[in-house]
Amino acid sequence: MKTIKKVEITPVFVDVIPDELEQNKFYIAEQYNVASHLCLCGCGKETITPLGGGRNWDLIKENNNTITLLGSVGNYSYECKSHYVINKNIASFLE
Repeated sequence: MKTIKKVEITPVFVDVIPDELEQNKFYIAEQYNVASHLCLCGCGKETITPLGGGRNWDLIKENNNTITLLGSVGNYSYECKSHYVINKNIASFLE
């Protein structure tokens, strides 16, 4: 597996996911166990990641507002077909 691109993200903790999302921001609504962001390839499609382990993703928060998402994001139903992991606020696209 080769990394082909890296994108820095900013975690944003919210009570509810906003209607308008900004590129490269990863919105996390902990009380609802969900996160959402615009696809990090830049195509602009909203990507929703249910949190909580099991069949969902796990979120690791560090003290310095850094997050890691356990499980990769595969947007195969989107035209971009992007696939990436988020580790310490960096999305690494996989080939």
